[in-house]
Amino acid sequence: MRQTAGTLNRTLLAILGILVLAAGLALLLQASGILPTLANTPPAGRKVVSGDLHPFFSQPSAVSVLLVIGVLTAVLALVWIIAQIPRKNPADAYRLDDDGAQGRTICDPSVLATAVENQVNTLPGVVGSSAMLRGTAEEPDLTLKVTVNDRADVRELLRHLESSTLPDLSAALEAPLQRRRLQIDVSGRTQSTGIVAHSTGVVLK
Repeated sequence: MRQTAGTLNRTLLAILGILVLAAGLALLLQASGILPTLANTPPAGRKVVSGDLHPFFSQPSAVSVLLVIGVLTAVLALVWIIAQIPRKNPADAYRLDDDGAQGRTICDPSVLATAVENQVNTLPGVVGSSAMLRGTAEEPDLTLKVTVNDRADVRELLRHLESSTLPDLSAALEAPLQRRRLQIDVSGRTQSTGIVAHSTGVVLK
């Protein structure tokens, strides 16, 4: 039910993967002897850079550039670490009216989320649920976590969500859901609300 930095992680990991792949290819070309030919590097025993580099790195401008690069790298790393903290990031109040001149209709997203939870909790096999709405009234985003017992029919649950619960929410918002995140957990608890089905039959001895 908490929003994580999945997209950011995938992007940064893709960049790191490309860099590591490039480094691996460079090492492979270097080991095979192809890289010196492609790069037109000087022969062994000859300096790549002539002269002393100490005067260059001792200049205040070079030190400032290295300091800025170090600080920027540290800030980016800190931002990445902070982004890993899960957050709920709930939506603000939904404005459901189109024309402000005729009045304003404001709806708290938690009210709609509670209505979704109450409807889901009545389904057979469901022992609890938690809903979170994000986005705007025009582009709503629903995250739904449902906990079921080991006797629940998951296919029937998904069918009911797709045919009833989610359409009802879209009808209330008068807008289709842009994104739907569903998490189903299995618990050993018994259902406290909903329909209880009693089985009958013949006992053979």
